[in-house]
Amino acid sequence: MHDYDPLAIEARWQREWDAARLFEPKREEGRRKFFIIFAYPGISGFLHVGHMRGYSYCDAIARYHRQLGENVLFPAGFHASGIPAVSFARKVERGDEVALSTLREEGVDEATVAGLKDPAFVVSFFSKVYEERYWRKFGFSIDYTRLCTTTDAAYGRFIAWQFRKLNEKGLLVQKPHFAPFCPVSGPVAVDASETDVAKGGDAEVLQFTALKFRTEEGVVFPCATLRPETVFGATNLWVNPAVEYVLADVKGERWVLSPEAAKKADLIFEGGAKAVRAGYGEGRVLPGQAAVKAHLVDRVGTFEEVLGRAA
Repeated sequence: MHDYDPLAIEARWQREWDAARLFEPKREEGRRKFFIIFAYPGISGFLHVGHMRGYSYCDAIARYHRQLGENVLFPAGFHASGIPAVSFARKVERGDEVALSTLREEGVDEATVAGLKDPAFVVSFFSKVYEERYWRKFGFSIDYTRLCTTTDAAYGRFIAWQFRKLNEKGLLVQKPHFAPFCPVSGPVAVDASETDVAKGGDAEVLQFTALKFRTEEGVVFPCATLRPETVFGATNLWVNPAVEYVLADVKGERWVLSPEAAKKADLIFEGGAKAVRAGYGEGRVLPGQAAVKAHLVDRVGTFEEVLGRAA
């Protein structure tokens, strides 16, 4: 067995399968049909072992049903719509070190790297990589004559047909929907499995409730929480005097926000969140100490005094 070369044997039989067109089903009246497909991979870079594990499940199931004599249709596709391909192209364009080093480690030449600044080329390049480097190399019994990309014109007509049918049945509802947002890459896919794909795609969209604590002057200190019912047990509200805040106009109210929260509020609320001076700080910036002195110290004392009483 010293001459055993598994890679050569795999390649040989894969060529035999292709030549025999084993995985390209045709219509056969009276023969039991079986269809299986895996979720299209988002075009966001090279795949990892987790992807291949999921695809292997589908391949095993497809092969099992072929062994039962069923007419198995096992197509595949590429999820090119949405933001992942655009996000990858932006990383290449701005010279992201991690993205560029990964491409070079994978043997991508410089001319191709330069081309990957174009999202359309990202889709074209990685769809070929997924098919040739991963699916065919693993010997998956996919019908490669039925590959598709979600940006294909024909696929777009298929989706339009689906929506017409759903609309005819009264199953479509039009309403606002909050989606994840990355301040660097822009909006990302609504599907949480594609959120922050560079880190495993496990980010979640959480709905917080903003409780508005008002001063006598009407200035709002909003506090976000996942448990608004616990407000009845609140005994105090802390403002960090060392942090610089923004006094923002949010829907006609003055809110004290961190700069990060102000940017999010500007995206979330209709009309945005506009920074105002209102006599605080220099322009946009409202020091935490100023917020404390302006609205809290006169009634509850300084942080040092509060901590002293608590001790």
